[in-house]
Amino acid sequence: MKSLHFNEGTDPQNNLENIFNFSPVPLLITRIDDGIIVMANESVEQILQIKKQHLVGKPIPEIYAFHQERTQILEEVKSYGKIVNREVSIRNANNEIISCLISIEKITINGEGMYLKGFTNISERKIMEEAIQKSEDNLRTVFENTEVGYILFNQFQNIISYNKPASIFAIKEFNREIHVGTNFSTYFPEIMRAYLSNIIEPVLKGETTSFERFIIHNGEHHWYYVKFSPVFNKNQLVDGFIMSMENITDRKKNDIALNKSLELVTEQNKRLLNFSYIVSHNLRSHASNMISILNFLEKEKSEQEKANLMVHLKKVSQLLNETLFNLNEVVSIQKNLSTTIESLNLFNYINQTIAVLNKEINAKNAIVENQVPSNIDINFNPAYLESILLNFLTNAIKYSSPDRQPLIQFKISLNQSKTELLIVDNGIGIDLHKYHDRIFGMYKTFHGNKDARGIGLFISKNQIDAMGGKVEVFSEPNIGSTFKITFI
Repeated sequence: MKSLHFNEGTDPQNNLENIFNFSPVPLLITRIDDGIIVMANESVEQILQIKKQHLVGKPIPEIYAFHQERTQILEEVKSYGKIVNREVSIRNANNEIISCLISIEKITINGEGMYLKGFTNISERKIMEEAIQKSEDNLRTVFENTEVGYILFNQFQNIISYNKPASIFAIKEFNREIHVGTNFSTYFPEIMRAYLSNIIEPVLKGETTSFERFIIHNGEHHWYYVKFSPVFNKNQLVDGFIMSMENITDRKKNDIALNKSLELVTEQNKRLLNFSYIVSHNLRSHASNMISILNFLEKEKSEQEKANLMVHLKKVSQLLNETLFNLNEVVSIQKNLSTTIESLNLFNYINQTIAVLNKEINAKNAIVENQVPSNIDINFNPAYLESILLNFLTNAIKYSSPDRQPLIQFKISLNQSKTELLIVDNGIGIDLHKYHDRIFGMYKTFHGNKDARGIGLFISKNQIDAMGGKVEVFSEPNIGSTFKITFI
């Protein structure tokens, strides 16, 4: 038990009262045996809303808001001699509940046991703490329930906190879980760390950076919008950074679908213009020829000349019929929405095509190699695939170079989930600088062959497009050509 000693002749009451009056901390001294208040300072008046003259000489009022707290505190003081900064709720004279830190210590004044009691009003601090806690709880609720992944790093790039979407992202991107305290760089292979350092360096200087990230996880395609934002302290210095990861897969798929639709509309417009050209030029040309011949027939007297004109008329009508047939075939491809699609073995279909054109191959002494693996299957229409392979192989044979033995190769390339068929030849080639926009046009020919109709590549491209695929050409004159067909 602590003892206070005063010099002889000195009034202890006055000395203590002076100390109390200068103390900013509300203080009370009470007797242990009966609880009578011996001293009180002016700071007590502010917290209890009672004048100190109404306190001194009287039992301490029931200031504890909860009796259980008062009982427990008195038991601890009796056992341990003091308590320090115990948080309690007290009630003042206006019946207001105030949060306080209370300290009580046993002392002895002139041989009599006393309690020295100090009170610190922490009501405003409690309100602030509760507001901060509520704000943190709200932020945590948003943090945990948003679809955007967040990882918080300190200035040393160590993880401080993260949410569930970020954990999902880490498993898909890094194939490992996130752990607090681990460094950002440890989630990436050594070869990428210099690149990542270049990304983080401006962020730690106060800049924000972002990019899109494409990920394939368990065969599924995912797109993320990744953003790095600096975190500033109260001195406006960078204290760390936040990495956010927003899954934009649906948006990207919609964008891709929209772009495909735009491409389809553009392609359809091109076809419409091509059809317009055919109708306005080819059909009109046929019709004009027929009218001219018929005019000559009306005026011609010679039976021999009439017979010759009839031969020309028949030829023109055959050409007209052929043009109409070709147009009808193309229209049928585009409007046939229920085209049968089957799983077809590409290796077998190529061998069948080679067998069908065996006579033409031997006539040119050509070498045709089927290098496609026997286990490659594609989802396609059987009739279309037969037509496409026949057209491309026929063209490769027809336009072989007279200066060397023809070599035609069928090869395969796997590009992600797509199969690409390459048809490579060493023929006379095509000048793409001159004809690149006409390769797959209707009735477009490039080599002056008398039997060239300019319809095969046009029909094949329409069939490939109808199946959702794509065809490209790479060629050099006197070197050869490569046609790449992409199957989906």
